[in-house]
Amino acid sequence: WSGVNGMGAMNTGVLWIRCQCLSEMSLSRYICVCVCVCMEPWIFRFKAEGTVDYSQLTFDPGQNELIVGEAEWHCDEFTKGACFSRGKSEEECQNYIRVLLVNGNRLFTCGTNAFTPICTNRTVRTTAISGMARCPYNPLHNSTALITSSGELYAATAMDFSGRDPAIYRSLGGLPPLRTAQYNSKWLNEPNFVSSYDISNFTYFFFRENAVEHDCGRTVFSRAGRVCKNDIGGRFLLEDTWTTFMKARLNCSRPGEIPFNYNELQGTFYLPELELLYGIFTTNVNSIAASAVCAFNLSAISQVFNGPFKYQENSRSAWLPYPNPNPDFQCGTIDSGSYVNLTERNLQDAQKFLLMHEVVQPVVPVPYFMEDNVRFTHVAVDVVQGKDVLFHIIYLATDYGTIRKVLSPLNQSTGSCLLEEIELFPPRKRQPIRSLLILHSRSELYVGVRDQVIKIPLKRCRYHKTCVGARDPYCGWDLLLKKCTTLEESVRMSQWEQSITKCPIRNVTVDGGFGAWSGWSTCSHSDGGSAGGSCLCRTRACDSPAPQCGGEHCYGVSVEVANCSRNGAWTPWTSWSPCSTSCGIGFQVRQRSCSNPTPRHGGRVCVGQNREERYCNEHLPCPPHVYWSAWSAWERCTAPCGGGVQSRRRTCENGNDCPGCGQEYQSCNTLPCPDLKKTTPWTPWTPVNISDNGGHYEQRFRYTCKARIPDPGLLEVGRQRIEMRYCSSDGSTGCSTDEVLRLGRISGHAMNGGWSSWSSWSQCSRDCSRGIRSRKRTCSNPEPKYGGQTCLGPAQEYQECNVTPCPVDGSWSCWSSWSKCSVTCGGGHYMRTRTCSNPPPAYGGDICLGLHTEEALCNTQSCPESWSSWSAWSHCDSNGAQMRVRHCDVLFPTGNQCSGNNSENRPCSPDSNFIGDLSHTLTHTHTHTHTRIKLPARLCKSCFSSEMSHPLMHDLTHTHTHTHSCSITHHHMPSAVIQSLSRNPVIMKHISDPSKGLVSGRRSGSAAGQHLGER
Repeated sequence: WSGVNGMGAMNTGVLWIRCQCLSEMSLSRYICVCVCVCMEPWIFRFKAEGTVDYSQLTFDPGQNELIVGEAEWHCDEFTKGACFSRGKSEEECQNYIRVLLVNGNRLFTCGTNAFTPICTNRTVRTTAISGMARCPYNPLHNSTALITSSGELYAATAMDFSGRDPAIYRSLGGLPPLRTAQYNSKWLNEPNFVSSYDISNFTYFFFRENAVEHDCGRTVFSRAGRVCKNDIGGRFLLEDTWTTFMKARLNCSRPGEIPFNYNELQGTFYLPELELLYGIFTTNVNSIAASAVCAFNLSAISQVFNGPFKYQENSRSAWLPYPNPNPDFQCGTIDSGSYVNLTERNLQDAQKFLLMHEVVQPVVPVPYFMEDNVRFTHVAVDVVQGKDVLFHIIYLATDYGTIRKVLSPLNQSTGSCLLEEIELFPPRKRQPIRSLLILHSRSELYVGVRDQVIKIPLKRCRYHKTCVGARDPYCGWDLLLKKCTTLEESVRMSQWEQSITKCPIRNVTVDGGFGAWSGWSTCSHSDGGSAGGSCLCRTRACDSPAPQCGGEHCYGVSVEVANCSRNGAWTPWTSWSPCSTSCGIGFQVRQRSCSNPTPRHGGRVCVGQNREERYCNEHLPCPPHVYWSAWSAWERCTAPCGGGVQSRRRTCENGNDCPGCGQEYQSCNTLPCPDLKKTTPWTPWTPVNISDNGGHYEQRFRYTCKARIPDPGLLEVGRQRIEMRYCSSDGSTGCSTDEVLRLGRISGHAMNGGWSSWSSWSQCSRDCSRGIRSRKRTCSNPEPKYGGQTCLGPAQEYQECNVTPCPVDGSWSCWSSWSKCSVTCGGGHYMRTRTCSNPPPAYGGDICLGLHTEEALCNTQSCPESWSSWSAWSHCDSNGAQMRVRHCDVLFPTGNQCSGNNSENRPCSPDSNFIGDLSHTLTHTHTHTHTRIKLPARLCKSCFSSEMSHPLMHDLTHTHTHTHSCSITHHHMPSAVIQSLSRNPVIMKHISDPSKGLVSGRRSGSAAGQHLGER
């Protein structure tokens, strides 16, 4: 396809695909990538990276766009969390689109939204509304919805989280919201909604549900239900509830003395021009798989709705027919009275009569198409004009991911034809089909699966190998053009041949099967041992039947051998196994097996032991056990109140590899500090003014501070308090300043006080984290005399300082537990980590020093895979034979492990004792890299070894390489030397293939093993 309109694709889970032919494409404009991968040359695929669940397809004819609903339309984390809290899984708590409808220039979309349904009506201004009663909560629940031309949304879905409140619900538009009665099984009884259609005055719904009228066990029936579009509900009775809801059973069965019923409706397709409804029906999921296609006339459905009802008076009564009070009901309404605009149905009747007595029968008694051992899931129908008649082509999606193309019967006397089965995927990579959409105007079929949309052209005449013999209703042979064409492509209809009188011959896949065994006959047999001989053999062929048309080949042996007796013999001893302990006394094992050759068909078994043991590491004691000492007592708390910290320590005995931390912290003295209060003494009384009658006022000061701090010395003076008093001129008050004032009046030279300059700010009380500084001034510039006024204002000021937080140095957390070993055998590693978070560095504090990750070797024992690889063939020995060996890697083999020979012999070629000029140099190189990191000078000395002169100097990296070589040069080697060399697989490997160098394993720390040259 030629384009994708990505508007809202990442936010709403909706993709727009413009439907034009395309072989393949890549979209750089959007985050998705489109890829066409064709299994057939006429199959096209659309994929968008990171998207799944293409279960909703719809077509916008105005924009010529295919609109695809896919997961996921993202929902917020709060909604997901609420979904998880209700016990739902990660996959369920996503937003799956389940409603996708085009209405003019609007796109109505609803998603499950993690069991909190939500809908959007996409226009120029997109709005989000609740999805309850419009979209299912659970993505696994079946639902259906449609929007009428007047804008009402009709949805059939579950209205609650648990899915126990199904409803047919109308919302939006200009009519009042209505629904089916709640928790009433006679209305809806655990339904699975399939489809809905807007037809004339009614909205039809097709579903399957538990049959409430069936009183013997649980049975599922298929239903057709309908409501009037002008229904506005009842008054007093059935308020906000449908008054026109009715339902009838759909029958699709195989006729006979005991009919075989296909009770469960899976999908429908409606042809409005013919008023014909196709439905696919299956058996119950717990019974034998079988499917059928039945067709129903709309007139037959209407006739049943006009017939009698099936009614049950109470739960103990039988279901009986009841005459229809409105036999030709067409949604008429009441014109006058208290029930104006209500439908003509009586409200009591609407509440009682819901189920029709008669059953809707298909067009013909026999289903159009039936097939066993398969379940159909979706259906689409195309009407094709043939040369003489109209053909109905039915496309059926199977439960295993293929499309059946079926020709509907032309009349009651003819049957249907299976024209072809379209394979969308290779047999072992099939996917269930989630949606099926046919576009008649474009003659295209769209198939939605989990991760892609597939486009299939319906007219593929040029791909038929035989045109008329294909019996394809779309195609015919054009005598003038001499090729297979559609009717539209033909030059003249009279020169266009088509024959659809019988079904096409289809290739049938046949799996192969073995025929009978032949008789026993003498045959020679050799299995690599020293003894061969005559045996009895028989064969069988894969010809009963032979595989055809891609069928599976036969599985099993085609040759059997018997009666080949042979005595057993021991193999040479294997090498001693590695010691069972790395330190302390252990043991080693070597083995041999009775497989050189193995006794067969009555031959003698070997005599002797197949296993030997010996002690090892007797003189290699294990190092002392490394462990933690006991914790010390908790140190003194850093604060007497208000929360402090105390620590305790422990030491690692016999080493420094103890897991965990050597120091531990805990909070202490967390109770709040008591209130401390500090008050200064009163200042002397000071006159402040003199009134006209000779009296005056005096005032004095003191300061008070109150706070919760651990140290009283940190308390600073705070709030100011002032007292004033009045002193009369006659001295009756006894003020201490009367004499001063009297002298001032005598002298006549009263002098008011004046402030001196402020002193410099004092040093801040803290270096960081908010301290206090102060400055002072005195009333001495001049001092008040002879009754003059004192200075007004404070004599001391306070100011905050150094408000930035104090730096916090980082400290390591405890070591984590050792991780799981990376391998179970053969040498792996595990690791442990710690983080600089106890506390993390802050406000310019130092980072943690040291390693944040430690690794160690683990599971260094050899893997028990059974035999090692064969060594290279040795040179010829004095007996003119060559030998190769292998050894058993399993310490204690069981069952079929290490069965067979550990050595093989073969005769030499005539000139194999001559060995040409051989000169090879074996080279082993290992490289050590040492890196030193520049560290801060303030680091504690205990972190460095004594040989490091200064930590700032170690910042260089150097590499040195050692190479060890040895040369082997010989012309004619004695056979004993050759046989000795052949026992070393490393040397033989490089002698036999000089192009390969000897590559040593990785070395860590000290050398992991000796160099070849040192050997």
